[in-house]
Amino acid sequence: MSVPFIQKELLVDLNTAQWQVKEITKEDKILGPVDYGWKRYKENPEVFTFGEGLLASSSIPGSRRMVFCGYSPQWESFYISSMGGAAYTFQHVGVNYVCLSGRCEKPSVLLLNNDGDNISVRLEPFEDYQQVWKGYKTRSEDYDGEEVIGIYALQHAIFDRWADEYDKKRVRAFVVGPAGELTNEGTIASTTVKKGKFTAVVDWCGRGGMGSRLFHQHNIVGCLFGGDWVDPYKPKARDTDVYFTEHFGDKGVKVDKAATVKYYYDPKIKTGGTFGANLHNIGDMLMTFNYRSTSASNEERLKQHKDFIVDHYLKQYNEETIATKNFDHCGEPCATACKKLNGKYKKDYEPYHALGPQCGVFDQRAAEILNDHADAMGMDAIQIGGTLAWIMECVAHDLIPADKFGFPDKSEMKFQQFTADTKEFDLVKDSLRNAQFAIKLINAILFDERAAVFRKGIRLAAYDLNEQYPDTEPLERAVFLSHADNGHMVPNQYWVPGMGSPMPLMGKYYVFYGGGFTTPDDLGRKNVERMVYELISDNCGICRFHRQWSEPLCGIIINDRFDLDIDFKEFHYQLAQEINEHEKGKAVPWETRRMAELFFNYLGYCGSSGSEDNSLFRWQNHDDIQLTAQAFWQAILNAQEQAFQAGPDNIADSKTPAQYHSHV
Repeated sequence: MSVPFIQKELLVDLNTAQWQVKEITKEDKILGPVDYGWKRYKENPEVFTFGEGLLASSSIPGSRRMVFCGYSPQWESFYISSMGGAAYTFQHVGVNYVCLSGRCEKPSVLLLNNDGDNISVRLEPFEDYQQVWKGYKTRSEDYDGEEVIGIYALQHAIFDRWADEYDKKRVRAFVVGPAGELTNEGTIASTTVKKGKFTAVVDWCGRGGMGSRLFHQHNIVGCLFGGDWVDPYKPKARDTDVYFTEHFGDKGVKVDKAATVKYYYDPKIKTGGTFGANLHNIGDMLMTFNYRSTSASNEERLKQHKDFIVDHYLKQYNEETIATKNFDHCGEPCATACKKLNGKYKKDYEPYHALGPQCGVFDQRAAEILNDHADAMGMDAIQIGGTLAWIMECVAHDLIPADKFGFPDKSEMKFQQFTADTKEFDLVKDSLRNAQFAIKLINAILFDERAAVFRKGIRLAAYDLNEQYPDTEPLERAVFLSHADNGHMVPNQYWVPGMGSPMPLMGKYYVFYGGGFTTPDDLGRKNVERMVYELISDNCGICRFHRQWSEPLCGIIINDRFDLDIDFKEFHYQLAQEINEHEKGKAVPWETRRMAELFFNYLGYCGSSGSEDNSLFRWQNHDDIQLTAQAFWQAILNAQEQAFQAGPDNIADSKTPAQYHSHV
């Protein structure tokens, strides 16, 4: 049965603290938080938006992500970043979207509440945020008085001051950390709350520097949100389960469980979660010591994978987290329980890879303290991991003088050339040395003016250092994607050319990142295809872990529920096309030798793995690897532009129910 299609937006003028709620109807042609954010951004690129998908009040698993949109000071363009589970609480505010404009006079916290009938909005100055970041002991009797720092401290302080105004079952906060104030790469963090108590699960609007944008542009350090409003048209579980039965031949919980087996537990490989599944399967595609492993032989990488990862790093995880089934979810009820824990530490692949093997850390105890410190500072783990790995190589090889930047001497770490020999590298002791060194680098970057150049981000820092030390060329060891004048992004931690693509939004999964050799023509086309379907997930507020069923099904549910007739593929293709057109001309070819080496080493890996594609060997047969890498990059870009102009009919349909059912 269809329900009224009325959405609400909350417009907040931070200059005056005035606010208003407006209705959004069918005529506005807004389907979710992404096209809402995009529309408001086109009207005024200075605004910042966040909100939920149309299924947030349903019982569908994975449907309660909070999606943030706005200008990324790091990528230098419009950006989209989402946070797991937060809309499970945000739905009780009683609006679908929030649009912030202007700037608070003082650093402030935004309070959003609803007593069940009326929304309330106010701004509370929070001028002691820096002192809170340095250390805070909560006043709550539910905690043992342990002092916490950074984003953990700020959340506790906000709860202590204002959470009593809310039902403790329906309140949550998001905050920024020191990196949000001092760099363009700061995240937005939000800890899952159960019955008024913080859990070990922290969710992130991680990529793109959106925390920095929130702080610098709007002077907002955090937001407390929740309330008692309940969707009067909230569907019963049986009302949505019928769609799964009709289209996939089984109940929703069974379909979802089969589709998300990687993220829960895969009995075939006896591990689960992104950390377990990816590090088990990565094998000879392992990237370590600032990507230097990619220049080693397949056999050497396989040996390192077995001795360093399978027999130690992954073994610890399987014994401590998988065997004990220490699993949780992101704050919304979801049987996938993708959050894998060991005590207060949450284990995910990309953070524990970038701030793990890339930094010469192969032990869980060492990786835990490094990841926890980066998180507390409000840093994107992938971004800072790539930056630290590069700095550590520069210091280890005397490319830059450590003392000039307030960095420790290289004798305090063990970050030599790639090695697969545990006799040369003590997995426990040397991992700890490297982790402690990396923590000191983080502190220097944020708080020591001698290291201020690194606050600009890896791209600008690399060019500045190259000017200072032209003989050692530290720039050439850096791995980053470039965008516009100074925009940059450490790529996601998959060794495939797709992760270096010139797409308008990188750092996410708006690309094809499958293995094997893919011609640039095919890669460009598949990138656009993936952007369209990933936009559907984000715009519906759906976690991409559920994408196998959600991509073909979400549009059907929303059309039926709200009496719409929207071609979701066409709608989101046009959205992708608009974003691409707006950002056209900002993509920049790979700028460093290490980036070119990654590309050429990958071609060599594909060749050694038995690829018989003739075009692979044509691309390999060149002497100047940097020029050839740029030519490959340009060929991807050309193919993308063709795909963006070819129309939605050239985008493959998502899996049919029969194909999907046979797959799961």
